[in-house]
Amino acid sequence: MSAKPLFAAIETGGTKCLVSAGRDPNSATRHRIETTYPDETVSAIELIILDEIGRDTLDAIGIASFGPLNVDAKSSDYGRIGPTPKPLWEGFNLRSHLQRRFDCPVMSESDVNGAALAEAAWQLDRPINHVAYVTVGTGIGVGVVQNHTIANGLSHPEIGHIRVKKHATDHTFPGVCPFHGDCLEGLASGPAIHSRWGASLSDLGTEHPALALEAFYLGQLAVNLILHHRPEVIIVGGGVSQTPMLLERMRTECLALLGDYLPELACADSMAKLITPPRLGEDSGILGAFMLAQRAFSTANNS
Repeated sequence: MSAKPLFAAIETGGTKCLVSAGRDPNSATRHRIETTYPDETVSAIELIILDEIGRDTLDAIGIASFGPLNVDAKSSDYGRIGPTPKPLWEGFNLRSHLQRRFDCPVMSESDVNGAALAEAAWQLDRPINHVAYVTVGTGIGVGVVQNHTIANGLSHPEIGHIRVKKHATDHTFPGVCPFHGDCLEGLASGPAIHSRWGASLSDLGTEHPALALEAFYLGQLAVNLILHHRPEVIIVGGGVSQTPMLLERMRTECLALLGDYLPELACADSMAKLITPPRLGEDSGILGAFMLAQRAFSTANNS
């Protein structure tokens, strides 16, 4: 009996990367490294993969990456990172680099699309046919998966940069997004919180006005996702989302903004079922990357 395929999975974020390789993603070790400059980060990724696979040969690699990212597999720039404030990452292509290095198929997607893919289907109590995965951390991103298909258009969604109504107490804050200033990410990301108060949301505590402000903005995000996509579940992950009471306050804001327009969502119990933390905890992104590796392997062997 032939061995199971050997995959590598990589989740690259604004501050950290997770790297894993193995034949069984459930038991493969997760390695965490800092996201620094491309050369340094990629060297660390390669060393981890080589150490994990030993003398074996990789069958495929999956990458769930921060963006903006070229996700068009037919493009000559497939996997290339677009305009980003992360030093020296703009224009870098981790997918093509690893494909040359390991001579195997590599599939690349946005980090939130990868997380949404895993949350929708990964060996859990039930699949979710239509899920929106939100991450709130160094940036804000949203991935949408419907019927096991990632809902990209010309590229992946950039919902983290939508315009939202500013809170009455927040009009003087210019926002921290280097491209749009006070878009959602510019107002509600981890760096935006730190820029206002010099601390993380968790450190500020549940009585600090920062919690209400963050919930105000994320509640608007939830309403936009509901009205645009009507997902079964909105999963909220990322470091900021782990702040005690944030999801509860976000649900309250969302319920108030929806009013009675959608009767099936017009109660606290419905909001609690709709807006939830990740079922896979911190493994959503890396397991999504494993799924991308599986798809890359399947595509290569069925073409």
